[in-house]
Amino acid sequence: MSTKKVRILSIDGGGIRGIIPAVSLKYIEDYLAEKVPGSRLCDHFDMIAGTSTGGILSGILLAPDPDEPDRPLYAAADALNFYQQEGYSIFNGSKVSNWKRLWGLRSAVSFSPKRIEQLFEQYFGDTKISQLLRPALITTYDMQRKHAYFFTSRENTEEREFYLRDVLRSTSAAPTYFPPARISNIAPRPDSDKQMINLDGGVFANNPLMCAYAEARNTHFSWREIDKPTASQMQILSLGTGGGGFELKGKSESQGWNLLKWAKSIPDIMMDGAIDTVAFQMREIFNTLAEEHQDSYFRLDVPEGPDFRNYSADMTDASDENIKKLLSAGEKTLNHWRLKGLDGFLDGMVE
Repeated sequence: MSTKKVRILSIDGGGIRGIIPAVSLKYIEDYLAEKVPGSRLCDHFDMIAGTSTGGILSGILLAPDPDEPDRPLYAAADALNFYQQEGYSIFNGSKVSNWKRLWGLRSAVSFSPKRIEQLFEQYFGDTKISQLLRPALITTYDMQRKHAYFFTSRENTEEREFYLRDVLRSTSAAPTYFPPARISNIAPRPDSDKQMINLDGGVFANNPLMCAYAEARNTHFSWREIDKPTASQMQILSLGTGGGGFELKGKSESQGWNLLKWAKSIPDIMMDGAIDTVAFQMREIFNTLAEEHQDSYFRLDVPEGPDFRNYSADMTDASDENIKKLLSAGEKTLNHWRLKGLDGFLDGMVE
């Protein structure tokens, strides 16, 4: 595999299931550090994209060290520890208990955002998205203007600038789980309304890879001496979070489902279907390339079957028991894909 390729890492959304790609990220960083001592993941990727939990992982991997701004503050192991140590306080420990909420008479939000906001403040302080160590793309849905919005780290900071903590709060504001994120564009001359009200990017791009691909196609990677790369000039690693385990009870009677039943089912159907669609589209793009480039796209997700997917379908279940199951699924998934050529793919990234 040519070293003259733009390396892209893309990480899906999936709540506490972010543990699964975090296991792989730790392995990948350790593996590459054996080849290039002292290196971190950001040294081996030219762009990182994430949605929701994938956006949080992206932020952790790319946040600069205040004392050494050209080096990362956190290692991939810290990203895994974040989920193991804080998952319970973000979800289970922040659950809103109110019978009126359950009946939809008041706010439908399931979790208080206070803890996750405290953690983002603690981990990132006043770091701005423009300070991230590599080009990044993190998704959200802008309710003010009613369209998708992409936080990117290589823009005109006179018009678009955000605190990283606000970006991550936005991309993880999953409807019915957390309230929408109210944030500000802190640029001197914002290109839109200064105030934003944002939802989780998973409502339109739970797998953000196609968004990252489009962004890369319009980016000048000067350190690679590549401008607006085509697919044949890209090496892409896409990490899934093992979705698709939700239940659709009474499918044979779905023609008679009421509004509440549809409302509860549609988000899972749309978010999960989008993941599979993007994975299919990207595979088809790479299949059109010359044979020497077809293996430059690697999709690493949890294989189907109870041997791999025995964790809770609830992406907010951060109980000790489920975290153990997710860690196990992450290890099994990693071992599966190592047998399918992951290590060889990583070797192609070493310069």
